[in-house]
Amino acid sequence: MFLYGSFFPRAALWVWLAVCVCFLAACGPSTIGYGVLLWPPDESPLEAGSVLPVYEESRLKQTYSTGGEGESGTSEIEIWRLRFFLREKEARDFAGRFDSVRDLFATVNRNALPIRERPDRLSRQVYRLRQDETIKILALSTTPSDENGLQGYWYHVLTKDGVEGYCFNYYLTLYNARTNTVISSTQDASQDAIAAILRSSWRPRFFQEMLDTGRIDLNRFRETYGLFFEEEPQRLRIVLPGVSVNIPYSRVRRVSGDTYIAEGSDVQMRLHAGMKELSISYSRNTARRTDTFVAVRENVEDVIRKENERRRGVLRAFLENGSTLQSDAYGEIIISGAGEFTWTGFERLTPAVISADAGTSGVVEFSVFASGEAQSAYAGIITFQFAGTKQGVNFFYRFTQQGTQFIHIPPQSIEENIVHRRPMNPLVLFFTTS
Repeated sequence: MFLYGSFFPRAALWVWLAVCVCFLAACGPSTIGYGVLLWPPDESPLEAGSVLPVYEESRLKQTYSTGGEGESGTSEIEIWRLRFFLREKEARDFAGRFDSVRDLFATVNRNALPIRERPDRLSRQVYRLRQDETIKILALSTTPSDENGLQGYWYHVLTKDGVEGYCFNYYLTLYNARTNTVISSTQDASQDAIAAILRSSWRPRFFQEMLDTGRIDLNRFRETYGLFFEEEPQRLRIVLPGVSVNIPYSRVRRVSGDTYIAEGSDVQMRLHAGMKELSISYSRNTARRTDTFVAVRENVEDVIRKENERRRGVLRAFLENGSTLQSDAYGEIIISGAGEFTWTGFERLTPAVISADAGTSGVVEFSVFASGEAQSAYAGIITFQFAGTKQGVNFFYRFTQQGTQFIHIPPQSIEENIVHRRPMNPLVLFFTTS
């Protein structure tokens, strides 16, 4: 009796465990919810709109472990590619609504196009799109919107960085990825001019002149100078040397031909030169003023950085011929690698060339340019900016076997930081270098 009674419970236990293992194996992994695939991974056999069981979420890897419809096994999919639901019915209801846009994508026709938190151009920006970037369409609005004179619609979109938001479709080309056909692009060609006015980087005309010649005057080539159409608050801002104006307006509208107005203000504009030049007329101090701006494609910060690099390079090349310059008649100049100088013993140049209150120290600059015959006759122009005076002292310079020769440039010979001709009867200074 003891042996029989002991064996039976053990045998029953093993049978029960075997049944449980078989049952669990038949059931497979348990689900934590269901996901609707918004944007399939590249080369994936899955289609957008597929409803997939979700088994596990990895917050470290930012992935879901899912099963494919009609497929065995599991796979990992990035979290941003799925819309997650706890219940299968909720997922299938969403998939039904998503079906009309599941194959719709868009390419971006403008750099720095914003994605916003809500379908409103004044709402917070959550992302900036790049030219030719591809985005997934999640929903299409059927309500037209007028955004500062541009007619279009707001799309609910998803980026490959996993950012969701709303994008105005005026600068998007919508296409069907399944059939590879374009559905729509820019809404109205007649509004291209208004779009150019609003999106272009408008800078003073003298910016383009400097870019064309390579002579960048950093006193006038500044990031702050230009014509800016701002959204929050909506206003037109003009900043030029000696001018700073803020003009509220409601929208830009064409009135005739190449003439436009900023409604809600007295501003009139003319767009010409292939939409690359904009003349703007406005009231300032009880009088009308007209300024002309050009659409500059170069990044202003990059141009300024390169010009500063050029000037540092010129300084290094100058110092290769010696950092100490000595003259029995005009004293001694010592220039550091940072461009700082001391100049002593220049009494013969005071006050005709160097002001009596200039001091004996300052910085050297290579900010003045030569043109024409002056450009070819000398190595360059050096400016001694003394600490005690605002006006720099400028010299052409060239190197000889004996040292460095300076040729004084009178202030009246310089126009907008350019010397167009060599001075008549110039004062010539000679220094030995070491």
